[in-house]
Amino acid sequence: MSREITSEYGEIKIHCKVISEVAELAAKEVEGVKKVGLDCYGLIGKILRLFRVSAVKVSMESARELKVSLPIVVDYNFNAVEVACQVQRKVATKLLQTLNIDFLNVDVKVKRIERG
Repeated sequence: MSREITSEYGEIKIHCKVISEVAELAAKEVEGVKKVGLDCYGLIGKILRLFRVSAVKVSMESARELKVSLPIVVDYNFNAVEVACQVQRKVATKLLQTLNIDFLNVDVKVKRIERG
C-alpha cells in the first residue's frame, strides 16, 4: 500500500513504510516516551525486526483518511495519557510537515510503563 499524489510533473508514491518510519521517529522525539514500535516487545521485537516487520501500522480507512497505529512504552515519571496525546500531536504534525499528509487518524497504544 502506498499513498499516491499527482503533480504537474507526474505521480509521486509514498510507501507505507516511509509513513511508519516518520511516525516512529516523531514519537521518539516526545519527552516521556521510552520505546516505540518493535522496541516495546523485547526479544520478540528483535526477532521480528530481522524479518523487517513493523509494529507501526499504516492503513487507508477511506479515500481521504489515513490511519497510523503505534505502540509506545512510557517512562514511569510521566503521565501516560499526556504523553500519548503529545505523541498523537507530534506524529500528525511531522507527517504534515514532511509528507504533506493532513487527513490522518493517529492511534497510540501504551503497552507498558517503565522506570528509569
